[in-house]
Amino acid sequence: MTDYDYILVGGGLQSGLLALALADRRPGVHVCMVEAADRIGGNHTWSFHAADVPPDVSRLIEPLVVAAWPAYEVRFRDHTRVVPSRYASVTSERFEAVVRRTIALHGWDLHLGTAATAVTAERVTLDSGATLHGRCIIDARGPSGVTGGCGYQKFLGLEVETDSPWPDQLPVMMDASVPQDDGFHFVYTLPLAPTRVLVEDTYFADGPELDRTVARQRIEAYLCQRVRRWRVMREESGVLPMPWHTPSAQPPGGPLVSGYAGGWFHPATGYSFPVALRLALTIATVPPQEAARAAAALARRLCPRWWFARFLNRLLFRLVPPHARWQVFARLYRTLPPAVLARFYALEFSAADAARIIVGRPPRINPLRAFGLSWSNP
Repeated sequence: MTDYDYILVGGGLQSGLLALALADRRPGVHVCMVEAADRIGGNHTWSFHAADVPPDVSRLIEPLVVAAWPAYEVRFRDHTRVVPSRYASVTSERFEAVVRRTIALHGWDLHLGTAATAVTAERVTLDSGATLHGRCIIDARGPSGVTGGCGYQKFLGLEVETDSPWPDQLPVMMDASVPQDDGFHFVYTLPLAPTRVLVEDTYFADGPELDRTVARQRIEAYLCQRVRRWRVMREESGVLPMPWHTPSAQPPGGPLVSGYAGGWFHPATGYSFPVALRLALTIATVPPQEAARAAAALARRLCPRWWFARFLNRLLFRLVPPHARWQVFARLYRTLPPAVLARFYALEFSAADAARIIVGRPPRINPLRAFGLSWSNP
């Protein structure tokens, strides 16, 4: 049996941020990371807004950034807007390089290609039969634990190399000028370099089914309108829950469940970076034995904002018909100041901000949807 101060089960965003935070704030601890795949970080692109990162820890995050922009754009049928707020992106490749370098620098242990078959508050059993003992065990193995009532954010993205410069210099977070079907439908683009862009076909939908063939065809049609030729360098996809239910509490006597399975994400946007970073910093500021208590205190502070975000999901998915959901986001981006948008994405909004988000002319709603009855398009 091997003893550690911290055992990080899973090698995704949450565990990587924890490793960086622990290296900065508790460099003398003994840490082990266990990941079932053969690499850290999987196949993802994570993005965040300036307000998502506290100023005093930006130096920890900047090495992860592959591209950053001074603003981002949104497009709807009736208007477009440039929001003057810094936006940055992190790729799995860069993430893995930085986290693995940090682990090696501190002499910590990394088990790749190794699944955890049992995880308790004190022990992790590996598929090899080995047992690891930890003072603080953090289970961050993904969103499988999210259950109950929810909508879904689903997407397929192609990262492509183009034959000519991409026409947009800023990220387009939502191009909802595209035809609306299967819920709120938009295209998300990240110009990572002059001739390299990530294009994602995205839906806020009632069901988790993603037709990859249709999504790929729509991305190709979108590309054809902007460049003549391109080459696909990478593909990624995801189906993320957008819940309106209250997540389950931490299992008594179990490990500290983090990431999506523990509810540590923004329910109304799907963004995980700001909450994952906040949890990592919280855990890294206390001794291993105090991590669960510190995480619980953070959860209590975030609880009203989580509740409001889930309330918004309930309104969006239960009351607004799928073809009209774009109107909700169009109104928000037409009326909300950049500072309110930033606080909302960072999950740091105030009660006054929440009131500004709710107050206003709503799209046409169907109260019968709350009881599971269908809506007929006019």
